[in-house]
Amino acid sequence: MAEQYDDYKERIAALEASGDLSEAAKRLLEEMLGDLVESNRSNKALRRVILKTGQSSTMSTRLREALYE
Repeated sequence: MAEQYDDYKERIAALEASGDLSEAAKRLLEEMLGDLVESNRSNKALRRVILKTGQSSTMSTRLREALYE
């Protein structure tokens, strides 16, 4: 993700340097990049939670099976 983010920033800078990017468009793109970074962070956190939940439910199932025996 970091490489893709850096690539986007470089492309925005190139557009700005060439004069093909208005100030409003630049602000919008930077806001969108910020949202992309936040979404990526949130996605990673949710994946960790899901993995932990899956592991704990496996333990719970094993414990339940042992209790039923």
